[in-house]
Amino acid sequence: MPESLVGPWAKDKLDRLDKYLNAYTTIMRKQSWCSGFAYVDAFAGPGRHEVRHKEGTQRLQNLLFSVATFSQQDEGQSKFIEGSPRIALEIKFPFSWYVFIEKHPARVADLQYLQKEYRETRNIVVRQSDCNGYLLEKLVHNPKIDWASWRAVVFLDPFGMQVPWSTLAALGQTKAIEVFLNFPVGMAIQRLLLRAGQFTAKQREKLDTYFGSPDWYDVLYPVKPNLFGASTVKVEESGQALLNWYRKRLQKAFGHASKAALIRNTKGGHLYYLLLATPKKKGLEIADDILSAGETAE
Repeated sequence: MPESLVGPWAKDKLDRLDKYLNAYTTIMRKQSWCSGFAYVDAFAGPGRHEVRHKEGTQRLQNLLFSVATFSQQDEGQSKFIEGSPRIALEIKFPFSWYVFIEKHPARVADLQYLQKEYRETRNIVVRQSDCNGYLLEKLVHNPKIDWASWRAVVFLDPFGMQVPWSTLAALGQTKAIEVFLNFPVGMAIQRLLLRAGQFTAKQREKLDTYFGSPDWYDVLYPVKPNLFGASTVKVEESGQALLNWYRKRLQKAFGHASKAALIRNTKGGHLYYLLLATPKKKGLEIADDILSAGETAE
């Protein structure tokens, strides 16, 4: 099994996910009209992660800006926490189906082991795939799924900007899928947002694809007059400004977008915001309550 290393902040994220999934299935199990409800983990990873409390500089950098799989060991006490697949499998009232998507072959093997472990009590599908193609082909546009009577929660927890806006927009169009997502402002996005606001065509295209609109530029780089005419400077609190704009887009695509919990690393640095996009007001109310505990941003 490949080593899966996460920071201690991961527990906060997983605790919030656990609370939401428990609340969701408690409600959905009572809906007689519903044919079933699925949990889809788009970046499932293994069933368990190691938490390091003392990390070297290079290891911390690798953790924040790359896939958290390493072979070398470092000093410091470690412990293990359950990953999102086990969190979802262990809730009090289970989902009708579980879908675990993962690209890493060894982690797929771990998920297949989970599938065997829970084969008597849970309906589990494991797929080695890019999540975007799978979500569109096998979930959103699957003719066998009637979204008038089926519901789903998709957990999007990427290490970077792997999920373009087109995928989110398609999920929102079903009016039946909720997305619990990691918006990776500190982990990935801010590294691409140059202070001077001067981008190559390729850089702009990457950001436009991720956000689904070129309007992010005007949000972050307003033109301000000065003694020499005008200049473009990145706004202060750019992460907050970007989040507010992105939440409005999610609201338009899904109907509702929750408050966002800011997840920080052990040094206080901003990693990502955790929030829910949902077509249902009740889901919004539950998520707002769960995500408002601790540091949040509107």
